This record gives sequence, C-alpha cells and structure tokens, in this order.
Amino acid sequence: MLHTRRRWTAAIAVLMGLAAMCEAAPVPPAGGPAGKKVLLVDSYHSGYPWSDGLEKGVRDVLEPAGVELEIVRMDTKRKSSESEQKAAAAVALGAITRFRPDVVIAADDNAQEHLVVPFLRGGEVPVVFCGVNWDASEYGYPAANVTGMVETEGVEEMVSLFRRDAKGTRIGYVSGDTDTDRKITREFNKRFFNGAMKVYFVKDFEQFKKTFLKAQSEADMLFLRNFAGIEGWEPKTAKAFLLKNTRVPTGSHLDFMADFVIYTIGKVPEEQGEYAARTALRILGGESPADIPTAVNERVRLVVNLEMAEAAGVVVPLSVLKTATVIGRQR
Repeated sequence: MLHTRRRWTAAIAVLMGLAAMCEAAPVPPAGGPAGKKVLLVDSYHSGYPWSDGLEKGVRDVLEPAGVELEIVRMDTKRKSSESEQKAAAAVALGAITRFRPDVVIAADDNAQEHLVVPFLRGGEVPVVFCGVNWDASEYGYPAANVTGMVETEGVEEMVSLFRRDAKGTRIGYVSGDTDTDRKITREFNKRFFNGAMKVYFVKDFEQFKKTFLKAQSEADMLFLRNFAGIEGWEPKTAKAFLLKNTRVPTGSHLDFMADFVIYTIGKVPEEQGEYAARTALRILGGESPADIPTAVNERVRLVVNLEMAEAAGVVVPLSVLKTATVIGRQR
C-alpha cells in the first residue's frame, strides 16, 4: 500500500491512518522539450530492482514529452573497487562528450562521487541528482548547476513496528558490504541510534548465514536491508534459510526485500525517477537548477510478510495488516 511520509511521526498509529497520496514536482512551462537530450547515469545495473523502477519513472515522464533519452550504467554494485568505479565514470564522461545532453540525471551516490563532483559540478551542463542517501551536502549540493532529490527511509516507523514483538532494545543491521550500506549505517547511527546499532557486513551467502544467526543473539531487532553485494545470494535458498531461522523482528526499506523480512516500509524508486525527469523538464523549459530547491522523497509502500512473521512467532495486529500489502498468506 502506498503512503506519503511527510505527515508521519514515530508513532505507527499515524502510519496506519494515512491515505495513499503523492506530491509531484511542478509541471514545467509549456513548449520546447521535444528533441532535447537527457542522459541518465545509473550508478547500478539493469535488472537491479531499484534501478529498473527509477528508470521507469524517468521514461514515464520524458518519453511522452518527446525527449531523447540515453542511459549509461556504472554497474557499481558488481564492480565495487575504486579503480572500476573511476573507469565507469570515465565511460559516462565519454558519453556526455559524445551525446551532448541538455541535462544529466545522475542516480544514486556513486554517480555523484565519481562523476558529478569531479567533472560536472560547477560546470555548464545542468545536473539533476536522485537517490542520494540522506545527505547531499557531502557532495557540495545544491550547486549552481545541480539540484535534485535526496533519498531517506522510515527508520523510526520501522522501529515502532519492531518494538511490538522485540524482547529488548538492541538493534542490528545486516547487509552486503557496499559503499551505499556503509553510508546508510553511518547515517542511521548518527541520526537515530547514537552509535548503538550493531552493524554486520558480509561478502557472500555462507558468511551471511553465520552472521545472521550470530546477529540474532546480539540484537533484538534487525534491519536486513539489501542482498546486493552478497555473492551467491539465491532467492529461494535465502528465503528458505530465513523462514527456518528468523527469531526476531526483521525489516527493510526496499520493496524487493519483502520476501525475506517481516516488515517492509519500501521506498518507491519510480518517485525518484519521476521527480528527476520532471525537474529536467523544468530546466529544459528555462529554469535554472540554482532556483529549484532540493526535495526529499515521500512515498512508501508498507508490506507485511505473514509467512515470515508466523515462522518467527511475530503476531502482526489487524490494524497494521489493514494498512499494508500482505504477502505470504496461508491458504
């Protein structure tokens, strides 16, 4: 079920009362985008659910406007070394030189770090960022030629769900060892947990299994945020392992993790893509990036995995189920 986050408080009762809604960036002035060029630089790869949703949002806005869209994939989830990411940025920079876009959309953090900051920020090409986790100021944003949308997550809302069944207050975070998750854990600990959240990074599925079991003995609730970066993760095998071994409340903020956790308060990648594309149209219509304030995502989807909850002995209240998309129902 789709919700907006603007009116949320930490109390889950507020979450349960919200109607589905969203806010879009203002429609650009009439005239002129047809035939213009936009380059989307994706930090990740086609087939990664976040990237696919973000791309859909971009296409849904730009294609009806007649804008020519080209996409460059940096593939940094699978090519994570510094040298590989710099090489990917060089390819993207070459595409800019060849394609000569009127606007560049740079999606997620690695595109900012390796492409926009060293080569585009402060230059002539307008840039719209999206999918930047929590804090864009570390990249010097906003800038004269850069604006966009920051990506945040409903952490307090998730913890409110966790606490219904948690046997204590210890909190942990298990994920692949990626640049994104390292940044997110820093932000979680700084903003919400005063450094008390225990963090577990894993490289492969065998390490994940051992670490997950250990984490449940050291934490009373767990963020299981993303399988990206966990080599050998196979969905059916992972789901079977988690159904057998989950003993504490678990959750994620990514829709595609819903099969593996009890609660998902999922961000909507299409929102990031739609906002970035609409902002690109505003720039193509004559507005300056410097005059467009940065925005923060608002839309979320609440998903409850009943099969995982029952396996873990977690009883989800009917009041929560009524506001959620429910999966894993017993037939």
